[in-house]
Amino acid sequence: MNNMMMMISLLLSPPRRLVVVSSSLCWFLFLFLTFLSHNFTVVCQAQKEEPLTKEIKRTRPNILLIFGDDVGTGDVPGYWNNHIVDMPNLKRLQEMGVTFLDAHSTPVCAPSRYMLLSGNYPHRGQKASGSWNFGDGKSQFRVAQKSLAHVLKRKGGYHTAMFGKWHMGLGIPEGNGAFLNETNVLTGGKVDWNQPVVDGPNDFGFDHSYFTAASVGDGPYSFFRDGYLETKMSDVILWEEGEYNTTSNNGISKIRKAGEGDVNWDSTAYNMILVNETFKFLDDHMESRGDDPFFAYVALGNVHLPHSPPKYYMDGTPVEGQYDNPHLDMLLEMDKVIGSLIGTVEERGLADNTIFIFASDNGGLNMGYPGRVIRGHKNTIWEGGHRIPLVLRYDGVFPSNEKRTKHFVGLNDIYATLAEVVDVSIPKRSAYDSVSFAKYIESEENTSGLRDFLATWNYAWRADRLDQQAIRYGDLKLVNLFDKKTGRLQSLLYNLTADIGETTDLFNSFEDRDIINLMSAELKRLGPCPNDSITKFPLSGGKRQGRLVSCNWFELQSQACDWQQVGEVNCNSICGRHQSICEKIAEL
Repeated sequence: MNNMMMMISLLLSPPRRLVVVSSSLCWFLFLFLTFLSHNFTVVCQAQKEEPLTKEIKRTRPNILLIFGDDVGTGDVPGYWNNHIVDMPNLKRLQEMGVTFLDAHSTPVCAPSRYMLLSGNYPHRGQKASGSWNFGDGKSQFRVAQKSLAHVLKRKGGYHTAMFGKWHMGLGIPEGNGAFLNETNVLTGGKVDWNQPVVDGPNDFGFDHSYFTAASVGDGPYSFFRDGYLETKMSDVILWEEGEYNTTSNNGISKIRKAGEGDVNWDSTAYNMILVNETFKFLDDHMESRGDDPFFAYVALGNVHLPHSPPKYYMDGTPVEGQYDNPHLDMLLEMDKVIGSLIGTVEERGLADNTIFIFASDNGGLNMGYPGRVIRGHKNTIWEGGHRIPLVLRYDGVFPSNEKRTKHFVGLNDIYATLAEVVDVSIPKRSAYDSVSFAKYIESEENTSGLRDFLATWNYAWRADRLDQQAIRYGDLKLVNLFDKKTGRLQSLLYNLTADIGETTDLFNSFEDRDIINLMSAELKRLGPCPNDSITKFPLSGGKRQGRLVSCNWFELQSQACDWQQVGEVNCNSICGRHQSICEKIAEL
């Protein structure tokens, strides 16, 4: 009846009217009006999601995610009370937010970055050991996997930006017979650098980006803006390993590995460049999209090798030489960067509606400092390799000056947590391994719904060989070490509440073998080589979403393995992509 009254009122309106209607009424209305009158133009509008209103947008908080590089829990305050560097800005963040004492990454850089932005364990991506640089040819993300930035942008209306270390794989610009020359990445291979890179940040949900392909210690030593090389080809040189005076005379720039890059490359300026880019983004955001929330992901160079602290920070305060080694000076600069990034949000009056996050990609470096509490360091399966700092602040929503100690969380859980907090849905084939800990942020007692298990894998350097793996279950940590020389598997068990230093192996003396068997089975199920399911399971997306199938279905439709994550998880013998790893494990 309402639709008929609408059409009658249209007929009584002045001649030649433009009528825009949804597709559900369009063709009926078109025929009706055409029959009665020629004074109407009917435009059929396709059905789509309702756009976010400004009122809804304003309720969504901004997100500033600061991601440290090789920063362990022993490097910062708030954990073991053995840190060396004074960090007033990080301390202030902890005092205004919630600090997680049992947060985990992978033991190395690139897999952790995929873990953070995908919500997946690393082997759900292109390579189990991660994608790193141009040599990988493309990103670690697989078909149908949507990044955190993509979801925030598409479903939450976020204005998104990425600054700093990408380190998830990317490809050279395509066309004209281009190929990768790993010795001369920029000048070799007939590459047209007037074209954008393939699989950079802008291909995964970021509106803006200013990034390096890898760390401050790896080439090419140039920045890319929105996927385009910033360096003019006439300014590309081959940097040899060594130390160089900077044009700014603000420290010694260091090249750890020979490679091509910008003639003006300056490792001492890396982090300050990221700060300035963030400033510019926020200025642009407030001018052009002030009613929208923003998501800024700032992936720092601190404190990856080489350690090349600037003489002075951008505010004129000294950095180099403030401590007895450059690593500590870099930690000092990192704290200043944290202060600048949070401070600029506060100065713009945006802090009340901004989530601030600080985390790291893996444990700290093996610098030999005395008094370390936990065992291991970056690139080891011990707690020092993957237990990381994690702090979240959201004024008036999250508690202040609290710690979370009762349960563990993973970097992959940040995806689902932010999605819950800002009220956006996660695409069906994304964030497979992400479990929200939003309620746990609110209270130490809210442990219901958290993950039961958290697994970690450590591979040989950029190789398809699994060296170490571990899984947490409550206080217990089961560790498997694969000895490539003897071909043997060694299993160890630790109670981290009683023995955080992982000094006493309980594997042989632990009486409840059912728990050990449960942890071993879950580690295999979550890992790159799970057993095939003997029962039916639901498809996770597409037109057949929810349909119960068995592995026989994937055997008949093997192409479905590429877009159905559940195929790889439940039918490894058919859909598995890491068979060389599985074969080596099976030999042990």
